[in-house]
Amino acid sequence: MYIENIIILNYRSCKILDLELSKDSPNVFIGLNDSGKSTVLQALDLLLGTKPKFSSFGEGSYKSDISNSLVSIEALNKILKNKELPLFDFGNDSTLIIGKLMYDEKEAEIYNDLNLSTALKWSLECNINNTLWLAKRYHNNKSQMYLLSLETENPLELWNANQTDLNKRIKEFNVSPKDIENENGKGRFSNFEKIRALYEKSDCSLKWTDYVYAKNDKDVFPSFNLFDWNTSLDEIISTANAIMQEEINDHITPLKKLAVDSAKKAEDAINKKFGEISLIIKEVAKEVEGISSKVYFDVKEKISDIMVTKTHSDGPIHLENQGEGLKRQIWFSLIKVKANTDKEGSKKFIWAFDEPETHLYPGAQREFFDILNKLSLGNVETIISTHSTIFIDKSNLNKINSVKQENNGYTEINFCKDIDSIFLSLNIKNSDFLFYDKFLVVEGDTEQYLMPRLYELYTGNTLLADNVQLLNIQGKNKWHENKKIIDKILGDFKKSEEQVFYLFDNDMSFEIGKAAITENMFFVGEQDIEDSISDDIWINILNEYYQGVLEFSSEEISNWKKAVVKNTKCNDYEKFYPILKKGIKTKCNEDKIEYDTLLRIPSKGAESANFLKRHIKSKDDIPKKIKEAFDKLRI
Repeated sequence: MYIENIIILNYRSCKILDLELSKDSPNVFIGLNDSGKSTVLQALDLLLGTKPKFSSFGEGSYKSDISNSLVSIEALNKILKNKELPLFDFGNDSTLIIGKLMYDEKEAEIYNDLNLSTALKWSLECNINNTLWLAKRYHNNKSQMYLLSLETENPLELWNANQTDLNKRIKEFNVSPKDIENENGKGRFSNFEKIRALYEKSDCSLKWTDYVYAKNDKDVFPSFNLFDWNTSLDEIISTANAIMQEEINDHITPLKKLAVDSAKKAEDAINKKFGEISLIIKEVAKEVEGISSKVYFDVKEKISDIMVTKTHSDGPIHLENQGEGLKRQIWFSLIKVKANTDKEGSKKFIWAFDEPETHLYPGAQREFFDILNKLSLGNVETIISTHSTIFIDKSNLNKINSVKQENNGYTEINFCKDIDSIFLSLNIKNSDFLFYDKFLVVEGDTEQYLMPRLYELYTGNTLLADNVQLLNIQGKNKWHENKKIIDKILGDFKKSEEQVFYLFDNDMSFEIGKAAITENMFFVGEQDIEDSISDDIWINILNEYYQGVLEFSSEEISNWKKAVVKNTKCNDYEKFYPILKKGIKTKCNEDKIEYDTLLRIPSKGAESANFLKRHIKSKDDIPKKIKEAFDKLRI
């Protein structure tokens, strides 16, 4: 489960904000100090955190988290109405955080098997499209949670009713056994089945209903953590728990199931005993018709402590007793491990990072942002408050939120539309933003991963050491847009044609046109870089990759290269890589090998780059045009 939308009302500088969040890439918030970046992260903590901190108005209170100039509840209700959500009817003297949480079908199946509170189970059933709306109100040093659920005009709150009350309602609403769906097809009706039938007999609509968080419900909501560099032991342990969740689940899930089954047996035994003594109870408490119980065995799972063994220590030492520097290093390494081991799947964690670039030098900042990118593709949703120009440089422009404080002292947030909005948001100049002497612009992910390796092989130096920044324009179709951005960024610097070099597949030259090509543009291959790699290297690559299954000859490679369209724009299937893939499939058919069982060569991107660079081992293996571009870069 992840958060897609958050609405913040009357919290510190956030008078009223309505923010959309991304699931699979870092959500970046930039702005000057005291603009409200951290407040957004803390608002998420108010909604989803286990121990949020909030200070309300009160007698003798000198500090409050409620906005000084309160926005009316009508302003919030206008936003809710546009989203076709029910309105709130209390006053404006509150802080209110509302979140739209999303989950997938796999999670929905899991929720069905969990022993959830009736209130949460009913809300999950009432909402469509795998959506759960959660709200939290802070008022007079108290907090109240709400779920969006179907309810009558005069609230029945059946999820709080016991079996006796439900049976009375069934008689009152003339609900027959035929009106109640028995999910198991046998046995007595459960309370939840009765609740469903009663609401189906009533005139209901979605309303904000009071909700009290139950222990069982923790497995539904995402685990939220707000991290900064003042890392506590609890945060390190929380990170370790997140990394080891699958290993923990392998052992804890059977125990939880056993606990639920045992609790049900204990509950039945207790209620049977209550039934036996009900007459005695009624003699004393004459108004009591019956008595029953609910039993829950709590099975908790967590890593309780972390020990480290240091070079000169006699044995394991409690991490809690170590310095802040070592704690940060352990925390950083744990996050890195999670990013490298996580697979795509359901979101389980929301991690917010408040200025994580603190204490990190520029190279480490780049590495850390790459880690956050990887995390976002796994089961973690990431949200970042930052001043780092490096983080901004590596972010998608449409995922950067510009946070600024208006003249009235309150926060306004907008997506950055262009480079100007980033410069204004951070009050920076070109000289603040650019740390490189020259820039090498490449077309896509394959080149982004391959070129640094080839440059180091050819020159003996890294791009970073030679003050060269690699820029990836993410495809031919973004050429014109990104060229304008590059020229605009460098407008007050040197002339862009003196410091920016372009290294593209040759098919880009047909997109750009001869008139626009400059001497700092280099185009590789007949159509792309793959057809510029020598036949011998391709033979080595393919014969190693398909060793024992297929064997390739120089004649085959040569024929596939001859089939590539030359000197003009062409379709993708007329380029070397698709021709190569088709040739492998044909070869399988000829050798009577089932193609669908064959290991496929990687598609373009990071995997393709790794696939190629393992076999490019000397300067002589590097295509001529690439070497020409490197030579020009170093002048």
